[in-house]
Amino acid sequence: MSYKRFLILLRSLLSLRGKPKVFLAKNRTLTARQTDNYLEIIVPKVMIVAGEPSGDLHASHVARQLKALCPDITLFGMGGDQMEAVSVKLDLHIRDSAVMGFADVITVLPMFLRKQAYLKRRIREDRPDVLLLVDFAEFNMPLAKFAQRQGVSVVYYIPPKAWAWRANRARKLAKWANVVAAIFPFEAEFYRNSGANAEFVGHPLVDFAQTPLSTQAARERLNISETEDDPEAPVIGLMPGSRRSEIHHILPVMLKAAANIAQVYPNAQWILPLAPGISRNLIAKHCRGEVTSPLQIPSIKIVENQTYQAMRASTLLLVTSGTATLEATCIGAPMIILFRTAALNWHIIKALTPLNRSGLPNLIAGRDIVPELLQTELTPTALTALALDFLKHPQKRETQREALQAVYAQLGTAGAAERTAELVLDAALQKVCKVL
Repeated sequence: MSYKRFLILLRSLLSLRGKPKVFLAKNRTLTARQTDNYLEIIVPKVMIVAGEPSGDLHASHVARQLKALCPDITLFGMGGDQMEAVSVKLDLHIRDSAVMGFADVITVLPMFLRKQAYLKRRIREDRPDVLLLVDFAEFNMPLAKFAQRQGVSVVYYIPPKAWAWRANRARKLAKWANVVAAIFPFEAEFYRNSGANAEFVGHPLVDFAQTPLSTQAARERLNISETEDDPEAPVIGLMPGSRRSEIHHILPVMLKAAANIAQVYPNAQWILPLAPGISRNLIAKHCRGEVTSPLQIPSIKIVENQTYQAMRASTLLLVTSGTATLEATCIGAPMIILFRTAALNWHIIKALTPLNRSGLPNLIAGRDIVPELLQTELTPTALTALALDFLKHPQKRETQREALQAVYAQLGTAGAAERTAELVLDAALQKVCKVL
């Protein structure tokens, strides 16, 4: 029985002769019990686990929809400020959870294991009706296994990208999750073929990775004005990542390439939208660190909370591999994808996965529609050459835009969070809802 069908049934029961009284028993499972003159409604308890800022954001949207569908629902778990803002009671905060790569994980492994142990204890002792896991696969997969063994229903939203690498994770998750809420249609099919109960809910970025502004309007909003001497001068966006380790490995290369590009396009304008959790001071520190470069780093406008406007304003984006590449896809911004991590991380990644491409647009398209510079390929010289090629040839940028539109079409329609919330409530109902 779906949650919407349950509400219809509930309204029918309430219309019965005798007008049964309604008792709302909080912190328990959604069900309904009818005696002679009473209807007891018991609302669900859902544990949500997100481990990094992007997951916190997506989980907060689902939590908001859960509250809208079932106002008295109990939500708790691990997340960040976004989840807390929509009244999710946080037992654990993710301030120290956002890491990148195996080497980074090793340094925080004891803390991660403590968090996992705590969450497992909550699952065992508090018996949530549903465990909603959001992304963060290496941390969340063991929780899915544990919850399944404890008889707790599991909904996995934004599941591991097993279709790209480590396909065995799909078979494991098929055993442990009641529902896999897939964000790509081919992802849902892949998980179904692995034995999972998978539903395509659409990609959450479709709901908010957008701006109504034209390129010119976006530039005006950001106070980027045309130069009289060179009205066709490009605007180049720099997106070095949302983790300190990404900034450390990638921003210095970006800055050296920017200095090179400025020699060819002296009137180019540069913009850097700050990712959540990254401070201006960190960016400024790296810029000061490159002062000794033989070429001068151009002036860079740093903006906050205007990422999509900055993407729309840019002639070309230099963007670190990750969610931002898919956001740029939604905006239709031409880009070059960059990836670099610690040497140990890279060797482990290469040993575990056949990584021929890392950018999400390319993985979804199944071909290279956006150029990538990975690890040792990412040098100031290589990035300069590739960027200049795109800046000098507008048709290359237009061809990429057309390919990005095809990728965007695979992301589904708006409403991913609401559809996922319905799956969570359905999982609770399927487990325990009985009208007596």
